[in-house]
Amino acid sequence: MLATRGSTVDRTRCLGGRYRLEQMLGQGGMAEVWLAYDLLLFRSVAVKMLRPELAADAEHWARFRREAVSAALLGHPSIVAVYDAGEDMADGAPAPYLVMEYVEGITLLQLVREKRITGPEHALELTVGVLEALEHAHHHGIVHRDIKSANAMVSHEGMVKVMDFGIARSTDLTETALTQTSMVVGTAEYLSPEQARGEQVDRRTDLYSTGCLLYELLTGLPPFTGDTPLAVAMKHVSEPPVPPSAHVPGLPGAYDTLVLRALSKDRAERYQTAEEMHDAIGEILAARPTAVAPPLPVPSATVQQTRHLPHQGSPKTRPMRRRRIRRALQATAALLTAGLATYMISGWQAPARPSVSAPSLVGMTMAEARSRAQVAGVRIHVRHRVCPQPATPGQVCEQMPSPGVQVSRDAIVRVTLSLGTPQ
Repeated sequence: MLATRGSTVDRTRCLGGRYRLEQMLGQGGMAEVWLAYDLLLFRSVAVKMLRPELAADAEHWARFRREAVSAALLGHPSIVAVYDAGEDMADGAPAPYLVMEYVEGITLLQLVREKRITGPEHALELTVGVLEALEHAHHHGIVHRDIKSANAMVSHEGMVKVMDFGIARSTDLTETALTQTSMVVGTAEYLSPEQARGEQVDRRTDLYSTGCLLYELLTGLPPFTGDTPLAVAMKHVSEPPVPPSAHVPGLPGAYDTLVLRALSKDRAERYQTAEEMHDAIGEILAARPTAVAPPLPVPSATVQQTRHLPHQGSPKTRPMRRRRIRRALQATAALLTAGLATYMISGWQAPARPSVSAPSLVGMTMAEARSRAQVAGVRIHVRHRVCPQPATPGQVCEQMPSPGVQVSRDAIVRVTLSLGTPQ
């Protein structure tokens, strides 16, 4: 039994006779989240409870039930796990509760508000964690429908965790009630145009919201703001977003391309799957050295390169020569920023960057890999996959680049953490 008065709680009795409430972690319009202790399994858990004044409302009960059912279908390191569900008494009335994995960390919303996003690459890496969770959910036919910075956390180990599947829906549901309900669920700043219009949602709806989240991580602001939620929703429907680079001078154009495609009003023009958007982010991160370098003075550099080129040729061949020159310049820029050489291009001199050997991380646990990477002077980015070769779950089974390859200090080594082997 639970007795509440403000933020105090009677700890003489436990929820379901098992979960002893310790302290309130947060509260929203529908529920309160408490830190609790599981007396049976001797571990800390998070308990999400429907607010007592809402316990008599059938829709709120249904949302709690959906969250439990949705979470039961999912099992992924980037999704907060739901362990148990039940009912208890609150202020003399029955109220449902969910028992969830307790994540020690901080929400992405807090990271934005406290200005702890260290740069555009950090924003991309956080978004990758959200996309990995969506890949898993979408493969199980679940659309989250409320992706936002307050619904994703970063644990102390650096793992992104997506939570709150309370308004998630199966993509198999096609009833009229779903379309009608879609108008009033979600958060205005992250609402897709089809949600704002009350249309059927699909996995591309989550990708639009993820684009809004990435926009916020990059700029500190959502793509659309307004005086009322309705005003914001209408902007999602009809107003084109301002490119992120308008708020972040010097942001490479690839970031604008990525975000604006995710924020396309027409679902057919967005990324069609979480994997596709994930791969697009991977291409930007793979070009990390050139993405963060100062912009090269292309016109004057082109003149220097073309002094040694023949000036004959038809006009049709000139664009081809210019493309070859541009590729050569990009390759040169990569060498410069990787610390392999120092060149002078139009008066700008790239500083030499120290290089280190990529450490060997295969076979290690996540904690061991992070420790080894820190000693070696590199960072790691984690993906969770079923490994093609035999591997122990929870251990690194693949890495890129390979051990011993020379990389710049603070470079990202991408590792795959095993979820097991194919059955």
